[in-house]
Amino acid sequence: MPSIKSLGNNIMKEQPKEYRFKGFPVSEGIAIGTPFFLNQEEDQIPEFPITIGEVDDEIARYRKALFSSREDLKRLQSDLVYEGSTDVITIIDAHIQMLEDPMMTTQMEEKIRQMQQNTESVFQSVMSDYETRFSRSSDAFFQQRLIDVMDLAKRVLGHLCPNDKVSIADVPFNSVVFAHELIPSYSAAAHVSRVSAFVTHGGGGNSHAALIARAKGIPYVSCVDIAAIRQIHCSSVIVDGQTGDVIVNPGRETLAKYQQRKTSIKTSLQILQKELQYDAETIDGFPVRVYANIGHLNDLDSLSQAGADGIGLFRTEYLFFQAESHLLSEELQLQAYLELLHKANGAPVVIRVFDVGGDKTPDFYIANCKDDIAALGSRGIRYLLCHPDIFKIQLRALLRAAFHGDVRILLPLISDICELIQVRQLISEVSDELRSKGVSFKEVVPLGCMIEVPSAVLICDVLAKHCDFFSIGTNDLVQYTLGIDRTNPMMSDSYYPAHPSVVRMIKMVVTEARRLNRPVSICGEIASNPLFIPLLLGLGVSDFSCSPRYIPQVKKAIRQYSLLSAYDLAQRVLQLSSSVEVSHVLLEQSALSKKA
Repeated sequence: MPSIKSLGNNIMKEQPKEYRFKGFPVSEGIAIGTPFFLNQEEDQIPEFPITIGEVDDEIARYRKALFSSREDLKRLQSDLVYEGSTDVITIIDAHIQMLEDPMMTTQMEEKIRQMQQNTESVFQSVMSDYETRFSRSSDAFFQQRLIDVMDLAKRVLGHLCPNDKVSIADVPFNSVVFAHELIPSYSAAAHVSRVSAFVTHGGGGNSHAALIARAKGIPYVSCVDIAAIRQIHCSSVIVDGQTGDVIVNPGRETLAKYQQRKTSIKTSLQILQKELQYDAETIDGFPVRVYANIGHLNDLDSLSQAGADGIGLFRTEYLFFQAESHLLSEELQLQAYLELLHKANGAPVVIRVFDVGGDKTPDFYIANCKDDIAALGSRGIRYLLCHPDIFKIQLRALLRAAFHGDVRILLPLISDICELIQVRQLISEVSDELRSKGVSFKEVVPLGCMIEVPSAVLICDVLAKHCDFFSIGTNDLVQYTLGIDRTNPMMSDSYYPAHPSVVRMIKMVVTEARRLNRPVSICGEIASNPLFIPLLLGLGVSDFSCSPRYIPQVKKAIRQYSLLSAYDLAQRVLQLSSSVEVSHVLLEQSALSKKA
């Protein structure tokens, strides 16, 4: 019979010490699962010389690895469609496109011929040089591109040197995956039935891996000391994607608390879906329009279920990221826009012209623009006006598509009236070309400006006289107004969309737009945040545009306020002088609305 002392020891073993770690919340949600530490250590790559006669065989082996990698990615795309994660397919498309890059094809084959070494050693050498060169830059775009390329390199090496490592797709059910850094292919391949959450040491909230995790609804916390957690005998983990808390070996009370929160969140989401059956209007009957932001044609398949009033933003740059051939093909673009209009089923469609630069930069753009790819370089409308041949192809396709539906053209990163006038001139030239050829097109298509930089805000009265509508892109507007890199997680506390300066800018744009009878919509992140919606209503915003998954919560938030109470809130906020005060008032208002 065991002694009292041994029984006590067993009880102590069954209830290990609870540890808490604080990280940066990347993707919301609560997860309770078992830990799985992803082994990201590099395997030793063999290196040996080859004869001239063996070169062709090595190149054939390399081509086979590229083909297998491409097939992997295509299967992954099919899985994502099945899961309903259509809004992240563009990222996988970008990886497939990278496999066609000369760096990965002709240049690599030439290196194999020159170095006369086995393929995997040549490939690793080229990738190491690439990593060293790009690691020197602190630019957020370069860092993300480096992660994508190294992710793809691991996939190709995996086919050149097969190993028996566990795939993330095969981790045990209900795993909380710990990794030094999360690369896009890992988050894309993760099945929600197996992966409950991600916890990493590195990685920011706007990385591709983070975007995929959010699209799948997988909680994700970064900036956590993974090495310290690995030293703990860990049997269970709680990940709080709202607060950034990671709790190792939670006690009974902690576990009960989070199980209750998890159940509550699930119930709330089910209730939220019912909001789609109601119109978006305030308590006192003021109608509000809620549009969908679309980044991929596949996103349109679920548009009818999303309850959107139309498409408030279609990002055409993703067409070109998927296939560069679209860039110079008027017919391919036209077919894409016609498919868009067909699935929109008569609803208005705002199509933003090619917006490239900053953190949205394909390989061909890097080759053409070299040092101008930074957020303040040749991007948005600047790039298009510098390349009128490319721009006119898109304008012709848009005018032809508009003949078949309600199309509105949106211009990104407008900062000066001269840019708008130049675009008007190009549209006139394109119209003359189509008319002379007897091609059907719409003579007058509404033309809008994205308000994303302070200069556009300060001349919005002038811009309004030369355009038909405004769309306020608050993500970039906050970044450029406050001088903060929004992709840097360490700056998250300073990146506050309701900073008094931003609030006043939105008010200025709405006031001038109304005075000249120009519609204005909000399409940044705050358009989907219930905390900011009453403030935006009070500032005069009546058109919101957000990701389809957020439309239910936007409609619910709109229906919780009267226009009069929203106006009073806005007047109060406009008198405040700091973001801390604004935050306090918005949180106070949110708490009051929940009690009502």
